[in-house]
Amino acid sequence: MYTRQSRWYVTAVGGALILVGLYLSSLYSYLLFHSFAEIFSVIVAAAIFIIAWNSRRFLDNSYFLFLGVAFLFVGALDLVHTLAYKGMGIFPEYGTNLATQLWIGARYLQSLALLIAPLLIGRRLRVNWLLAGCSLVTALLLVSIFYWRNFPVCFVEGVGLTTFKKVSEYIISFILVGSILTMFQKRRQFDVIVLRLLVAAILVTIASELAFTLYESPFGFPNLLGHFLKIVAFYLIYKAIIETGLVKPYDLLFRDLKLREEQYRDLYEEAPDAYLSCGADGIIKRANRSAAELLGYSREELVGKPVSDLYADTPSGKAVAEGVFRRFLAGEEVRDQELEVKRADGTSVWVNLSVRPIRDKEGRVVASRSIMVDITEHRKLDQLKDDFIGLVSHELRSPMTVITGAINTALTEAERLSPEETRQLLKDAAAESELLSNLLTNLLELSRAQAQRLVLYSEAVDVKKIIGEALDKIKRQYSTHKFVIKLPRRLPPVQADPLRLERILYNLLENAVKYSPSGGEVRVSAKSQGEHLVFGVSDQGIGISPADQSKLFAPFQRLEKRPSGVRGVGLGLLVCRRLVEAHGGHIWVESEPGHGSTFFFTMPLSQSPPSDNYQK
Repeated sequence: MYTRQSRWYVTAVGGALILVGLYLSSLYSYLLFHSFAEIFSVIVAAAIFIIAWNSRRFLDNSYFLFLGVAFLFVGALDLVHTLAYKGMGIFPEYGTNLATQLWIGARYLQSLALLIAPLLIGRRLRVNWLLAGCSLVTALLLVSIFYWRNFPVCFVEGVGLTTFKKVSEYIISFILVGSILTMFQKRRQFDVIVLRLLVAAILVTIASELAFTLYESPFGFPNLLGHFLKIVAFYLIYKAIIETGLVKPYDLLFRDLKLREEQYRDLYEEAPDAYLSCGADGIIKRANRSAAELLGYSREELVGKPVSDLYADTPSGKAVAEGVFRRFLAGEEVRDQELEVKRADGTSVWVNLSVRPIRDKEGRVVASRSIMVDITEHRKLDQLKDDFIGLVSHELRSPMTVITGAINTALTEAERLSPEETRQLLKDAAAESELLSNLLTNLLELSRAQAQRLVLYSEAVDVKKIIGEALDKIKRQYSTHKFVIKLPRRLPPVQADPLRLERILYNLLENAVKYSPSGGEVRVSAKSQGEHLVFGVSDQGIGISPADQSKLFAPFQRLEKRPSGVRGVGLGLLVCRRLVEAHGGHIWVESEPGHGSTFFFTMPLSQSPPSDNYQK
């Protein structure tokens, strides 16, 4: 089998034989060897240009395009250098200096091109301007050598290389080192194999330049070694750009496109929104991670599944989804369609769906790309808002009806009503006003907490006094219940906002009264526990199931099994929780169905004596 290792052996043996053959040609005729060496580099340079130029319209690699254009002119200078070499007889009046000048000019252009090319990665090149610039530089170089003859002398017959020539070779070597550094700065934009080959080619080129600083004759060994190294360097460039470009053009010519495709794939796979691709036959072709998580399937399970399997078995699911699919087949783009879809476990979620049809060349719809955004929580919030508006509207309307009716009756029927009847009407209006005031106060407290504008005015509070104030207020509305206070003789003050502490106690007492039978007993207790005071409000009501306990302190929650006639919008316990937590306390319930409930909450103890600033 022709393995990668065997191919490497064949390449190594073939290369060695070619180098031996070139060396033997140098023994026969140095000019023949020199011509072979230089023509090889000219062919490689021309091939690089041809590939880059013919792929420029779709090439998204500015490094390769810039290098391809620059190497055309490097190859042109090398070709003229080959023709001008001593002994070729084409420019006999110029001598050895002409070929050396052309060599230095070509190497400066090559090294600067390798240095600049990485810096242009990611930038848009204007090819016509690039061609014009390289043409101008090359033309000025040739004119300065052949016509103006002001290019510095590089070789003196009988003396050898000039200082300018030697220094130039060192400068060129430093420029080549700089090109390696710039390439490494942009290494993520290169294919690994191409990068390694290019770095190797530049290092061999540096060695070649250093060898050319040593020769005294254009036919000497250092010159021979320098040309051998140049052959190796251009072979490595050939391997990096031409062979790789032809065998694996995707990796070289379209490396940027490949990177973008990989980035797009990562964005698609890891996007927070759910993406689905579906064919016109209704079969799912592709799904990302978020789609799998949203729908409760693995991606392998989703691919190949009919999209109709995701329709929820509800009017808001199946009928709407089928309508969306018909619109997609008709070529209509669907945007922001709220849809109920079914998960793998049978539960449903609400999504905001957008569908874009994909057409073939004939304009037929062949596939779709869908984006689904989970809006289940938004739907719940909307439903919660609707429930809240309905509940509050009802709870506001009821006391207002009583208040308005009582006052109107007292005003219009004053002459017919007895003092007792008038007094009862006013008492009814006052009681309903109290209920209305309590509801509005809870709404305001909740609004402040939600907007993070809840400000506490904490001080050392006399607990017995606050409990007494809350009980007096609740007794005015619920006189049929029995209230029992169980407090130790000495009770330390707590650090709290007195108005908010009274609000917490009032809400818990009102809740206990509502869920206790008429004439039932409501107990209030308090005891020290560490650095806190634990308050308790107990009733003799129906108790609370564990399922109901888990949602007691959520917005607008009321017991499923509650006594008839119990009013309220379910804000009282939520307000208690917000106010207790704002004080750094904790609230919880202990209950057993059929045996009543006790709500506990904690308040931090105060280190100061009670203040007399509290005003009801």
